[in-house]
Amino acid sequence: MLTVNAFSYDARLFSSLPVIRVPSPLFRPIALGLYLLFFTAGVVGALVLPTFSLFLAKEIGVRPLLVGLAFAGIALASIAYNQWLGHWSDKLADRRPLVVCCCLVGTLACVIFALSRDYWLVAFTAIFLLSLSMVSFSQIMAYSLDYAEAEIPVERIPLFNAIMRAQIAFAWVAGPPVGFLLATYFGFDVSYGIAALLYMLVALASFKLLPRLPKKNKLHIAGGEQLLLPPLSPTVKQSLWLCALAFSLLWGVNNAYLISLPIHLKDNLHIEAHWMGWVMGTTAALEVPFMLLAGHYASRFRLISLIRCAGIAALLLYSGVYFASELWHLFVLQIFNAIFIGVLAGLGVSVIQDLMPGRSGGASALYTNTTHVGNLLSSLMVGLVADYYGYHQVFLVNILLVFIAIWAFGKVKTSRELAATTL
Repeated sequence: MLTVNAFSYDARLFSSLPVIRVPSPLFRPIALGLYLLFFTAGVVGALVLPTFSLFLAKEIGVRPLLVGLAFAGIALASIAYNQWLGHWSDKLADRRPLVVCCCLVGTLACVIFALSRDYWLVAFTAIFLLSLSMVSFSQIMAYSLDYAEAEIPVERIPLFNAIMRAQIAFAWVAGPPVGFLLATYFGFDVSYGIAALLYMLVALASFKLLPRLPKKNKLHIAGGEQLLLPPLSPTVKQSLWLCALAFSLLWGVNNAYLISLPIHLKDNLHIEAHWMGWVMGTTAALEVPFMLLAGHYASRFRLISLIRCAGIAALLLYSGVYFASELWHLFVLQIFNAIFIGVLAGLGVSVIQDLMPGRSGGASALYTNTTHVGNLLSSLMVGLVADYYGYHQVFLVNILLVFIAIWAFGKVKTSRELAATTL
C-alpha cells in the first residue's frame, strides 16, 4: 500500500513539471544550417550556369558546336570527379574539408571567367575547375543524407530531401534574373566576380554551420571484425541502371532547354535574353510548393509514379515551348516546368537512396552523376542539332527523350517490391 501511494505521489509530481518539447529534426540547428548553406551554393550555380551559354556564344563569339563541346566537357569531368570523390568520401570521418576545397576551386574558376575572354582558357577552366567545384553540391547533399539517416524517421526523409532541394529552387528564384541583369547591364566580369565571392562565403560558412556529425554505427561480427554492407543484388542493380538512364534523360532535356532557350529567345523570337532570367525565376518560385507537396505525398504514393507524372509535365512543357511564339506563352508554360523540376528534384535522390540504404555518399554521387550524364548527352545533342537545324529543333528532340525516360521508370522496382518478391 505504501508503495502504491509513493508511486502515485511521484506520478503527480512529474505530471506537474513543464513539458520540454524537442524541435523536429527537420528544423534543428544542423538542418537549418544545411538549408542555408545549400541555398547559398544554389545562388552561385544560378548566377554562373544559366548565363554560361550566352557568355560563350555572344561575349566570346563561338559557334554552337563549341558551346556544346564546353558543356559536354564540364559534364564528363563532373562525372569522373563525382564518381571517384563520392565513393571515397564515404570513408572520410568529416566531409567538410572536401566541401571547402571544392568551393575554393570554384572561386578560382569564377575569377578566370571574369578576367578572360579566350575561349580555350575559359573552356579548360570550366571543364577542370568549375566541374570540380560542383562536387561541393553533392557533398553537402551527402552530409544531409548522413544527417537524415541518423536523426530523421524513415517516413520523413523524403520530406527532408524535398526541403533541401527546395533551397535550390529558392536560390533560382532570384539567381538567374540577377545573373542576366548583371551580365546585360554591368558585364560578365561583375557577374562572375560576385559568384566568386559567394563561393568563398560557402567555403567559410561550411565549418560554422555544419558541425561534425558523430560516426556512423558500425555492425561487428563475433570476432570483432567489421561487417561490410552486403553487395547489391542483380535486381537492385538493374533498377539502379534504369533509374540512372531515366534521370539522365530528364536532367539532359532540362539542360538542353537551359542552353537553348536564351539563344532561341534572342535569335528566333527576337526577345531580349535578360527575359530568360525572369522566366527561370518564375519557374523556381513555382517549383517550391510542388517540391514540398511531392515530399509530403511521398509516403502515400509510389515515388516512381510521382516521378512519371513529372515526365508527363515535361512533355507538355517542351511541346508548348516548340510552338510558343510570344513571351507570355513561355511564362504560362512554366507551371509545367515547375511540376517537372519540382517533383524530379524533390524526390529524385529519395528514389536512389531507397535502393542504396547505408551508402549515402554513393547514392548522392550516383544521383548527382545522372545530372552530369544528362548534361553531357544534351550538350552534344544541342551542339549538333543547333549547328545543323537551329536551336528551335532541340525542343523536338527533348520530347522524344522524355518518352524514353517515362518508359524506363515504368520498369523500375522499388525496395518494397523487391523485398516482396524475395519473400
